Amino acid sequence: MTSKDRTSTICQVLYYFSVLSLYVVPLMLLGVWFYADQLVAGNGMIPDSVIQHPLPVTTKTFLVLLTAIMISPAYWGLFSLRRFLAACSTEDYLTLQNSRDLKRFAFGLMGTALISPITGAVLSVILTLHRPAGQKMLAINISSNQIILVAIGGLLFILANLLKRASLIADENAQIV
Repeated sequence: MTSKDRTSTICQVLYYFSVLSLYVVPLMLLGVWFYADQLVAGNGMIPDSVIQHPLPVTTKTFLVLLTAIMISPAYWGLFSLRRFLAACSTEDYLTLQNSRDLKRFAFGLMGTALISPITGAVLSVILTLHRPAGQKMLAINISSNQIILVAIGGLLFILANLLKRASLIADENAQIV
């Protein structure tokens, strides 16, 4: 019984963290707008000398939009994670809805990891768009963070499928008794 209490408590703490994240992530977009020059200067892919400073409003707008596009799958996944953790904090583990919510969170992680190289490439073109022909840059970056995010998402997807099987077995056993 003690382990269920610990699991429920941990799920409840993670639930509050996920709810907090749902409020913090949109505020991060405001930070991208106000600190766009510093973010672009420290990007590491494009030399600072080829980027126009200060950034024009249109470039900042595209930067915020691309950031929103990149984090939207993870944000969608956070809503599902919140539902999953809310159910688990009440010790309601083996349901088909929990399996679906965990799968959605896994897809959100994998989606963000797969979209980020594309949005990074588009951003590199936008940042060097003001340069003359032949000096524009296209930078594609695939990092170990993205690979790890896809791997964790895949692992969570497998666990969600196992949770679905366990819930079906639990339902079948409940009908027998």
